Amino acid sequence: MDWTPAPRRSSAMRREQNLALVGAVVSGAVIATGLLLLLVARVNPEAGERLRGVALDIVTPVWSVVRAPFDGIGRALSWGGDYFAAVDRSRDLEQQLAAARAELNRAAADRLALAKLKRLQTVRDPGRRLIATARIVSATSGSVVRSAMIAAGRADGVVPGQPVIGADGLIGRVIEAGNHASRVLLLTDPASRIPVMVQRTGQAGLAVGSNRPALELRDRVGAEVPLRTGDRLVTSGDGGVFPPGIPVGTIVAGGVEPAAVRLAATPVGAAYVTIEAAWLPLPVEAAEPRLDAPVPIEAVRSGAKLPKASAPPATPLP
Repeated sequence: MDWTPAPRRSSAMRREQNLALVGAVVSGAVIATGLLLLLVARVNPEAGERLRGVALDIVTPVWSVVRAPFDGIGRALSWGGDYFAAVDRSRDLEQQLAAARAELNRAAADRLALAKLKRLQTVRDPGRRLIATARIVSATSGSVVRSAMIAAGRADGVVPGQPVIGADGLIGRVIEAGNHASRVLLLTDPASRIPVMVQRTGQAGLAVGSNRPALELRDRVGAEVPLRTGDRLVTSGDGGVFPPGIPVGTIVAGGVEPAAVRLAATPVGAAYVTIEAAWLPLPVEAAEPRLDAPVPIEAVRSGAKLPKASAPPATPLP
């Protein structure tokens, strides 16, 4: 007979066998407990409910202790992800800030150069002049005319042709004025034509009312650059009525002709508006001088032609 002793098992193998044994015992205990609770619940429901309550009281603290490390690991991973995302976001913001500073420096240099050129060329820019601030009383959206009423009139210096501007942008222009109230033609009226400029491309055009909530951009001139959704339109100052730079609207869908424009300001909810003088009103023709000199009787008898701007026929000299 071979009395050679069997080889000893390694510590790793013994550890694995012990863990497997413990796992089997725990699994068996859990299964047995579950079967016992099920049996008690079927035989005596009240006792089964009490046992489930006791089991919950025992398992809940144990489970909270067991899952605490996993919760901590999850929070740590979440904090780490937030940290790295914040770092990336911070780098992007720093790059954007650097680009914005460079653009601001270029714009400042351009402003200085433009100011010098204006001084050299003695360029004269018309100024904006406020006439009145009034409340919008009502706004109509009929099928023929889209207009609004404001509580300011000729007594306040308001006359037809003046632009009406809200807090967010252009509202329209005055078309009728009474002593204490005026009617404003809104941008959405089919008779409305606003000279505008696309800020991004510098293209000029007309924002035309279409009797709908959105305007249409027509007659674009300038560089052949396609429009993009979100391009902003401002008044160009052409025509001398509306001051340049007032927001008019935003392109809703680029690549579509005519482009639809969402209004920057609407009379609904605007409450108060400002009425300004026309940015560059047309000069008023000077009246011809009035001639009050007497006309000799010889000229009257001979049928001589009297001056055009003369007063009522003068009394002939005896």
